[in-house]
Amino acid sequence: MRLSGKNQPSNSKMRAFEEFKAGHSYRDIAAALAVQEATAEIYTIDAFAAGAPLNHMRMANLLEIQSEDFERIKSAITANSNAKLATIRANLNESFSYNQICFVLACKIRELDL
Repeated sequence: MRLSGKNQPSNSKMRAFEEFKAGHSYRDIAAALAVQEATAEIYTIDAFAAGAPLNHMRMANLLEIQSEDFERIKSAITANSNAKLATIRANLNESFSYNQICFVLACKIRELDL
């Protein structure tokens, strides 16, 4: 399973990474890049999954993922390891956003927990 279909480096993705690292919120990053907030989120999630040194606890907080949510999403990913994100989200009764699921997947890739 991969995080997104367009996981290629770009100037916008690098800028989102730098802005996040500097302490900016996703709302501020989105405004600076003239993209939707969800796009700013996925830019940093992709960077994190690729090994970028970002604070995953801060990311979880900004994405509003609590420990119990993290474990629930992680279990769904593990049980459906070859499924598409839409299937995993459906199995979670659409309680979580795609970006929240992608974040947990990125943590799983990096072998990190909350």
